Amino acid sequence: MRNRWTYYGAYLLIVVSLMWLWARSIDLTLIQGDYFSSLARKNRMREKVIPASRGKILDRKGRVMAESVYQYFSLDEEGNQVWEEEGEFRGYKFEGEEVAYELKRKYPYKESGAFLTGYLGKIKEEEEGEEYCGGIVDLNDVKGRGGSEEWWDCNLKGVDGKRMLEVDAKEGYMRELGRIEPVGGKDVTLSIDAYWQERIYEMVKEEKAVVIVMGGSKERLKEGKVLAMVSSPSYDPNVFSYQKDDRIIEQWLSDTKDWPLLNRAIGGQYHPGSVFKIVTATAGLETGKIDENTLIEDTGVIEVGEWSFRNWLWTKGGGTDGMVDIVKGIQRSNDIFFYKVGEMVGVEKIGEWAQRFGYGRESGVELIGEIEGIVPSPDWKMKVKGEGWWLGNTYHLAIGQGDISVTPLQVAVMTAVVANEGIYCRPSLDEKGKGECGSIRIKKSNLDLIKEGMKRACGEKGTAWTVRGFEPELACKTGTAEVGDGSDDSHAWFTVYAPADDPEIVVTVLLERGGEGSDVAAPIAGDILNEWFGVDNQVLRRE
Repeated sequence: MRNRWTYYGAYLLIVVSLMWLWARSIDLTLIQGDYFSSLARKNRMREKVIPASRGKILDRKGRVMAESVYQYFSLDEEGNQVWEEEGEFRGYKFEGEEVAYELKRKYPYKESGAFLTGYLGKIKEEEEGEEYCGGIVDLNDVKGRGGSEEWWDCNLKGVDGKRMLEVDAKEGYMRELGRIEPVGGKDVTLSIDAYWQERIYEMVKEEKAVVIVMGGSKERLKEGKVLAMVSSPSYDPNVFSYQKDDRIIEQWLSDTKDWPLLNRAIGGQYHPGSVFKIVTATAGLETGKIDENTLIEDTGVIEVGEWSFRNWLWTKGGGTDGMVDIVKGIQRSNDIFFYKVGEMVGVEKIGEWAQRFGYGRESGVELIGEIEGIVPSPDWKMKVKGEGWWLGNTYHLAIGQGDISVTPLQVAVMTAVVANEGIYCRPSLDEKGKGECGSIRIKKSNLDLIKEGMKRACGEKGTAWTVRGFEPELACKTGTAEVGDGSDDSHAWFTVYAPADDPEIVVTVLLERGGEGSDVAAPIAGDILNEWFGVDNQVLRRE
């Protein structure tokens, strides 16, 4: 009896098991068949992004300053690289095994062009999910950082493609099922001449310096085109993309002595010193406080209470310039003359004309990171320092010292305004853009006096002794600005346009803590102008 129930029990268990397997089979094949078939297909298919090539950054003559290159290579079974090749996008029409690849950005002009090109950087966590360039930011994306890469990012950025791949159980490549080809970004052409950019960088790469060249022809100068913008020290943008090196990047980020990632041309703040006297001279003439016949005696020093305000010639050796008019004041950069002009004009009018020349505001050049600088006023001083405005503050402002701070680009733009007969043009790096210009309304007779003073500054008995007698004739202004940090250091300035009577080029040089403008900044401009005009003028240098 017991054996019979054991038999029936075993039989029943088999029947139930078979029925469960049959039901499960129906469920898997008929009820959930499509679902599991879909999973199986998904398990053997992979979607892979084909990164789009960014547009090239070109100089005005078509030289490549930035380009995308694809580095691709095959892998062996252990994942080791077998071969590598580099080139532009060619469609990825590979046969057989899968090929690994990377899209990188290459910068042929390295340090010399770094602040103009910028570089590509990874997406930050806080940027993920943002709307950008018509899409949503993904952590696998890259963004332009600084320079043209950031300013024209959406133009340069292409549209990524896709590949649908079939893989085996071990994720090994089997075949390509389909693709959408990437669409490359648009090229950007800069007004920069890469030859001059590199040539000038070689001149100043051992210094903390800025050199800005505007124009290159009469027409280009009148459109505000920037021909070269050099800031030193610099960095190699290839380290961020092409030859990735996090260690070097960290060194740059932590360097608070040389600041190699700072574009001093638009992001450095400096006292302008005597180059600012062009503004004070204009304010004096345009307000009618002085004219061509106004004479001010250089007494060497002005005493105001317990404070003394000296002329540079008096400080150097006790000399004076005698009776000084506006032309001689610019020629000799006479501090006493400009102290008194500043006193007659007043801080408000000096500030107003500074604004017209472009100081105290961003120029609008196509670069990220430009600062406004500071044109101080009584309201500004009370708000920032909690102090009233004194006559001595006006004296300092009149000669470009005290609280005023400017960028080298602003000084170059001021010089271009004089060269362009009182027309202000927004400085531009866009070769294909049209100039945005307008008059700042200086009377021709007044402008002629300023231009004559600038000619004489580069002539006999002018402050720019290192470039005297140049052909073609130059119109210039030197500047030596005290740093104001308790040291005896000074920033060396020199700004010039040429030819004096038919300008086609502006050169502005700043050497940070470099000394006197006439001694060290002017010779650099002289070397540039000699090569530009194909002449061999003697450029003097202090032994």
